[in-house]
Amino acid sequence: MARILILGGGFAAIAAAEKLSNSVGEDHEITVVSNTGQFMFYPALVPMLFGDFEPDEIHFELRPKLSEHGIRFIQGDVLSIDYERNTVKVTGEDVDGALHYDYLIVALGRRLATGRVPGFFEHAHHLLGLESALKFKNAVSSFEKGAIVVGLCAEAFLPVPVCETALALAEKFKDRIAGGSVTLTAVFPTTLEKAFAGSALFRDIDEEFDRKGIRMVSDFAVDRVGESTITSVLGSTLHHDLLMLVPPFRGQASLQHLAPVTDDAGFAQVNERLQVKGYDNVYAAGDIVSLPGPRFGYMAIRQGKVAAANIIAQLKGEEPNIEYTHRIEWALGEKYTDPVFFHYGFWDETIDDFDENAFFGMAKVIRDHYGPVRADASVTGTPTVTAVGESG
Repeated sequence: MARILILGGGFAAIAAAEKLSNSVGEDHEITVVSNTGQFMFYPALVPMLFGDFEPDEIHFELRPKLSEHGIRFIQGDVLSIDYERNTVKVTGEDVDGALHYDYLIVALGRRLATGRVPGFFEHAHHLLGLESALKFKNAVSSFEKGAIVVGLCAEAFLPVPVCETALALAEKFKDRIAGGSVTLTAVFPTTLEKAFAGSALFRDIDEEFDRKGIRMVSDFAVDRVGESTITSVLGSTLHHDLLMLVPPFRGQASLQHLAPVTDDAGFAQVNERLQVKGYDNVYAAGDIVSLPGPRFGYMAIRQGKVAAANIIAQLKGEEPNIEYTHRIEWALGEKYTDPVFFHYGFWDETIDDFDENAFFGMAKVIRDHYGPVRADASVTGTPTVTAVGESG
């Protein structure tokens, strides 16, 4: 019996656990380790801010869901990984010590590096977590007039929440924006096209911004945050009375300084099969993977499935030969909410590997709330990018 260890509790980790459980669960031991007992459905966070979901509708308890499928769950922090001894050091109430593995999937996600932007912690909101999102929601609720700035820091990789938040705020304050008592600015460290890695995903967003009174500022890499201003690396400034920024990301501390396993920022370096460089029994998936361009939930799901499929092949004595290819499916429409939110990949049942009951049925709860992507939505197509080691 092989010991399969999955580190993380997000999209990539749970997608991998589900595929492994469905294929080899009765014959091998599958263990998921996460520092939280909750699975958070991050694409619903921004809609939750503006009243489309209640907080308890977008997160789920992991332990009972995994237990139903014979998967062991350990809540704890990953302290270190010893790739030579096939062990992971974990500390927590469930385990305080080393866990051994035959196959490992590292899906720990990214770390918020707010400290890289002086003043961020004191003066900026972010929404990459339920508590922080609710804090921003309260700030929006009490906001009366002035300058709202939402933005993407350099090395943040998540342009969609910035765009969604800007569009939602534009709808909420549309009368005051029209009357001039509220201004709304969306800030990006590069051009919008580069923020979306050149994919068709960004098409028409700038026109939508203009139509809804959102000023867009490109090539503004935030260097520091003040009580009422943000300053770029080139010295230009923008005034704010309410500020939300997506902070820079870094890899997890347990993976840092492990070259060639990680890059300089602590993200895992992988080959086309998502195997960590130098170790054919270790895979990485999700936001922890060192890849160029933006990060999307559906990217993480597909990576988790690829890693699991290759482990399944190895368990059968076969060579792992499934390669990861990144495709972005997108639709932008106003059926689901008003203002507009983006529904790409995860929501679209026309994609090749759409699974209505993904994440052990947790996805169905969310999808049932929104319904399928409309046939008459404005669909940009399905650009394909070979993701590992290539830009774009």
